Amino acid sequence: MKSLVSWTLAWASLATAFQAQAQITLDNDFSDWALVPSTASNADNAMVQDAAVASNADWVFWRVGLASELALDETILPHGLELWVDTDNNPNTGWIQPQMGVELVMDFASNEVRRYNAGGVETTLSFNNIGLHGAPTYSGSAFELALDRGMSGVGSASLSWQWVDTSNDEVLPADPAVHVLDNTTWEHTATPLERGAGTQLRAMWWNVNRRMDQSSAAASMGRMVAALQPDVIGFSEVDDVSANYVKGLLESWLPGTTWNVVKDDYDLMVASTFPLGESFSGVYRSFPVVVQTEELYGLPTLFTSSHLKCCGGSTNEAKRQSEADEYMAFQRDAMTEGGALDLPEGSPILFGGDLNMVGLAAPITTLETGDIFDEAEFGPDFAPDWDGTGMLQIAAIQADRPMDYTWRNDGSSYMPGKLDYALVSDGVLQVTRSLGLQTSDMSSDRLSTYGLLANDTWNASDHLPVVVDVALSGAQVQDTDLDGVPDAFDNCIDFPNPDQADFNGNGLGDWCEDSDQDGLWDADELFFGTDPLVQDTDGDGLTDGAEMDVFNTDPLSNDSDGDGVSDALELLFPPDTSTCPGDLNGDLAVTVVDLLLLLSQVGNAC
Repeated sequence: MKSLVSWTLAWASLATAFQAQAQITLDNDFSDWALVPSTASNADNAMVQDAAVASNADWVFWRVGLASELALDETILPHGLELWVDTDNNPNTGWIQPQMGVELVMDFASNEVRRYNAGGVETTLSFNNIGLHGAPTYSGSAFELALDRGMSGVGSASLSWQWVDTSNDEVLPADPAVHVLDNTTWEHTATPLERGAGTQLRAMWWNVNRRMDQSSAAASMGRMVAALQPDVIGFSEVDDVSANYVKGLLESWLPGTTWNVVKDDYDLMVASTFPLGESFSGVYRSFPVVVQTEELYGLPTLFTSSHLKCCGGSTNEAKRQSEADEYMAFQRDAMTEGGALDLPEGSPILFGGDLNMVGLAAPITTLETGDIFDEAEFGPDFAPDWDGTGMLQIAAIQADRPMDYTWRNDGSSYMPGKLDYALVSDGVLQVTRSLGLQTSDMSSDRLSTYGLLANDTWNASDHLPVVVDVALSGAQVQDTDLDGVPDAFDNCIDFPNPDQADFNGNGLGDWCEDSDQDGLWDADELFFGTDPLVQDTDGDGLTDGAEMDVFNTDPLSNDSDGDGVSDALELLFPPDTSTCPGDLNGDLAVTVVDLLLLLSQVGNAC
């Protein structure tokens, strides 16, 4: 057994190795911080209780854990958090404070940066001026940050830092922490733009910023759509163009395809290469549409394009929450028999769009979990996935940058943020690939491979497209009888029944049910005209199955040869040519057929 010392040394070595090539993915998933030791912890602090730092040649990363929820760059939940950084670890330059000379104060409550030169002269900047990125964009009790070393003036040796909570007059760590910078270049492995293995449907959501009628933007959009090859798209901010206009664009961008496009009464559209069924424009700021994907996996898909209320402030927060509640009431209704939409059990559900998730996290929690805020108005909570769990929020990390933001405006006071989301019913779906596309980060080789230009993303819109590949999962994928209908939804698992015919509506398909137990499948009886609920359609004493499969007589006529003698009597009393006792049908053998003939006459008066 290894000693405690050897384990400690091994852990320290592993942590050091990780830090030597640290790359944190900003996606509100903190599992990649597991090998980064906490720099400081203080459970007695009123707010900032834990913090860590890592770096590589391009970025410095911070993680901060809080005692309670807040929105880092919003004040819907009041706070006074700041991050102080001495970028050159020189206590004699910048804004002179105990044990550090501060060059950067990131004031999150004020949504600004105070930058100090070597002599302590202050300049107020935005977070974008120093290349700061953060996640999540909405409220939480933990956040991760990435600071661009080149834009922020971070040196090559070390820096010191400290979280300052001005509301509670507390700091973490108690003394500024020194971080030795790692200068290792991290090579990000780019995500292929092709579909993930096994993909059945590629979905995309995109806020196009009302630019579809601008020729330059439309050209960029066309190159991006051609590179991504989606099957269904949820557009937002398209109130200035018609459905037919967008249909024309899509068919010009993807020659040889036919698109179906429907628009709601606001700024949303759904476009699909599959036929579209019912659409529901009455759901405020969400547009659910039934995509007829039965030929793909035997079930329709409920696909929603959404654009929730923008921006902060208590009024807008309340509107965004109400809109999330209203949509979830619709989904609950669709999953419950007898509603405005009766969605077949197990049908894939895809929801996404520009949800404007800033401020409070409650709306996205509602959409994930079915926890409805205003139950008096919108009804009870429910499990929004078919397996009794919640919907899965997809990370959709950018293909060429390990960050999840989908909106960026470098002239804004706000950091880039994740405003666009995708949620899927992972009880019946598996995600085979997901990505956001920011072409400005792509290498020249990748741009050339996919026919893209570096400025396409931001020329097209101020939002990235979000792409999610899905396939039916588990039993939803297995198709024992190879009829194109997955076993989970097939009413005849062992016998092909591709149209799922079920004449009596009892859940058993016509190709695997013999309702009258006469030896013929219901589908055969319906085809030949016999009654699938009556064993002896023509009333001649012979079951339909026996007439067709054994005696080769007509089950629709009690006298197949029209000689005035019923089929049963003719078979029971054939010409007297047999010398074999019990051979009622004269085939020179006593078989079960003779027994059937005899039984068919039981009860007849002689």
